[in-house]
Amino acid sequence: MRLMPALAISGVVLALAGCASKPQIHSDYDKAVNSSQYRTYTFAEKTPQSYLTLTEQSLRTDISQQLTNRGYRKANNADLLVYISTKKVEQEHVEGGPAVIGWGGYGGWAGYDQNVWTTEEGTLTVDVVDSKKKQLIWRGTASEAIPAGEQSLDPMKLNDAVTQMFSHYPWKAGQ
Repeated sequence: MRLMPALAISGVVLALAGCASKPQIHSDYDKAVNSSQYRTYTFAEKTPQSYLTLTEQSLRTDISQQLTNRGYRKANNADLLVYISTKKVEQEHVEGGPAVIGWGGYGGWAGYDQNVWTTEEGTLTVDVVDSKKKQLIWRGTASEAIPAGEQSLDPMKLNDAVTQMFSHYPWKAGQ
């Protein structure tokens, strides 16, 4: 009966795959904007003392691809400025219930049992700003739990988050 262990293992793999988290995506935009005036974009400059990290370079590539797919072209004196920010936040979770002592039905309430643990959540925010008016016209965010011990962000997950985020971007260049 080797079939039973194989079925059990495949069931666990499928259950874990079903638990794989997807980023939570949110976006909002200025409904009063005349988007037909926008045809070009550039990334907002960082301070002269700073540099682009590998994650930021990857994000810029992914965002450029999304904007190019919508007909925008990169330019120095652009209509739109793109700002990227990331943050990581620790969240504390508390779970508990009454603690019971005793066996065989002779137990009693003995207080409250609590489990406390922390997780980390990463958030990516992309702001698209009218460069002349200095006004936010679109914001997309993607938030996801970061697995314990993960030191760097997976470029494939970042690309997936950017793609999902820009699926909510309402405009195409010049329209």
